[in-house]
Amino acid sequence: MKNIGERHQDLNFAKFIREILLQNWWFKLAALLLAYVIWLLVRSGEGERIITVPLVVQVPRNMQIVNERPATVEVAALGVPNLSGSLPNLSYVINLQSAGEGEQTVALTAQGVQIGPSSGVTAVRVSPARITFVLERVISKDVPVRVKVQGSPDPGFDLYQVICRPDIVHIIGPRSDINPFKELETDPISIAGQKHSFQQTVNFNLQGDDIHTSPVAVEVRVELGAHRTERTLKIPLTVLGYEGLAANPPFVSVSVLVPVTFKGQLAAGDLKATVTVPNSRPLPNRLAMKPEVEFSRDLDAGIVIKKITPEEITLLRGTGK
Repeated sequence: MKNIGERHQDLNFAKFIREILLQNWWFKLAALLLAYVIWLLVRSGEGERIITVPLVVQVPRNMQIVNERPATVEVAALGVPNLSGSLPNLSYVINLQSAGEGEQTVALTAQGVQIGPSSGVTAVRVSPARITFVLERVISKDVPVRVKVQGSPDPGFDLYQVICRPDIVHIIGPRSDINPFKELETDPISIAGQKHSFQQTVNFNLQGDDIHTSPVAVEVRVELGAHRTERTLKIPLTVLGYEGLAANPPFVSVSVLVPVTFKGQLAAGDLKATVTVPNSRPLPNRLAMKPEVEFSRDLDAGIVIKKITPEEITLLRGTGK
């Protein structure tokens, strides 16, 4: 049998073990879990990991990708990172420099992964396994600018004219995007409630990101003035450049917009209508031409010619030279 001293020592040892195991047990458990997590991380570093890497596509200068494509791909890699502990510098580069227009389907392989030196990893596979690109030729053309105007000016005022500088813009982009353009519309300009002329810089109303313009914006001058009424004057036609030709009809009707604030008189003598015969011989017996009408004296700036009727007249050969 153990004596009293031995039993006392056994009790002290048991107490010591209980204190080690039970005192601050939550702290000890947390430390154990942390050690386990670190062990898992070290273990996983030696196995397969998934790394998201940027996708770089090289295309000819006169081509552009027009379909949706991923900006990154996922690479399954083996190994541990270098001593810095950071992820390796990886990328996937696809070379389409010699490709033509149309669909190009490219298979993505582990051999295509660009891996920096001393990275400590090896690419195993790439996801997605293949990507389809649609290439189109880049073209350009010049188109007129159309300024979009919204609203109505203050009562008693009219929109006189909209002047755009420049009025022609150069556009560049994929063929299917550029071909449909007949004109290029701006963002809307509001004239609601306006009484005075104003100037504004306006951007173009383009929905896609693949179309580039030069310039990127235009200066627009919006001219407003007093409300105008329409007057119609009958103006005789004068034939210039060749004698012996008669105009049929011998006059044109000209519609003129006149501000209500204009206090002067407007008569047929304030305008002149002419047709100029081209300098070519011989002339046909009948020649169709468009008349030109202009003011014969300075008038209010708000007075403008709206319409000429008819838009085309016929010159008939008479007894001239």
